[in-house]
Amino acid sequence: MTPKERFDAAMRFEKPDRPFFFPTIGFWRETIQRWHGEGLPKYVNEITGYLYFNFEYPVPLPNGSHEQPGFFPPFRRKVLEEKDEYRIVRDWSGKTFKEFKDKSSSIPLFLESPVKNMDDFRNLKWRLRPEVPGRAVNPAFDAVRAWSKISRLPFGAMYSGLFGFHRHLLGDEELMVAYFDAPDLVHAMSRAWARLVRETTRRQRKHYGVSFLSFWEDMCYVNGPLVSPRIFREFMTPYYKQVIDDAKDQGIEFFGVDTDGDCTLLIPLFKEVGVNWMWPFEVQSGMDVLKVRENHPDLVIMGGLDKMVLAESREAIEAEVMRKVPPLLEKGGYIPAIDHNVPPEVPLENFKFFLKLLKSLW
Repeated sequence: MTPKERFDAAMRFEKPDRPFFFPTIGFWRETIQRWHGEGLPKYVNEITGYLYFNFEYPVPLPNGSHEQPGFFPPFRRKVLEEKDEYRIVRDWSGKTFKEFKDKSSSIPLFLESPVKNMDDFRNLKWRLRPEVPGRAVNPAFDAVRAWSKISRLPFGAMYSGLFGFHRHLLGDEELMVAYFDAPDLVHAMSRAWARLVRETTRRQRKHYGVSFLSFWEDMCYVNGPLVSPRIFREFMTPYYKQVIDDAKDQGIEFFGVDTDGDCTLLIPLFKEVGVNWMWPFEVQSGMDVLKVRENHPDLVIMGGLDKMVLAESREAIEAEVMRKVPPLLEKGGYIPAIDHNVPPEVPLENFKFFLKLLKSLW
């Protein structure tokens, strides 16, 4: 079977010739830097690592992500203020940050998002037009599609999910308030998101043949979702249904959501709107993929293996893999993977052992 055929079989709860081999969604930069000191060739980075370790992976057209909501064109990065110790920067997503020059803070200090009121949103809606030339079809996307064909990998479209879209435009705290104090603004943004995703997907389905949609939705933390089921149903359900129903009408089968933290309460809500694939099911947040499979026998699960165990002994790695992977593969609809990027605590030899162990189950 080709990688795409394996992926499709897993997504349909069929039996592929072997599991789809996508054991992690990525690597932290510090992890790769550590591994360079442990024998990893210097040319391998967070991207080429997928090729070096012979991963199969779903190839997405990036129409939006954890970094930006889908602006086209994006904002131009601009230094708004500069002092000896720091600079104030507006990035390509329109957010404003304080960057510390002495590197005392590895994460820039967030200051504000591009939308504070309806007028702000109206002024940037032109960046969300789905019909603008070059958004849905362009030479860069042509190259991505060509690569997926040559490699025979599954191919789809990636978006910032709706909650992620709201967060990009308003900011975390401001969004929590807006659900109650500015619902008209949130609904206006939701309508713009739904139109953007629907019409971009139509063009990319017709031109490129995308077969899945994936959404970045980091809307949970260790204790559960950041929004209640009522908020989800009011501000997200109708718009997700529009997008997914329209995509189904075009023949697209697979709809995935990436959300960290404890997403237990959200799984039924995402399934109601048509999502049939989720990841990464973080163990540190209490997610147990064996329980998820028991409660949701029709959900495609990707992930759920404790990434921190890879920093421990080989015996601990084997115990984690053997407790979860064989029973999940037996039931189908499972892509074995750790529950996020490989952290820098993991030695290269442990990661190689993990990959070899997974392959031994084929």
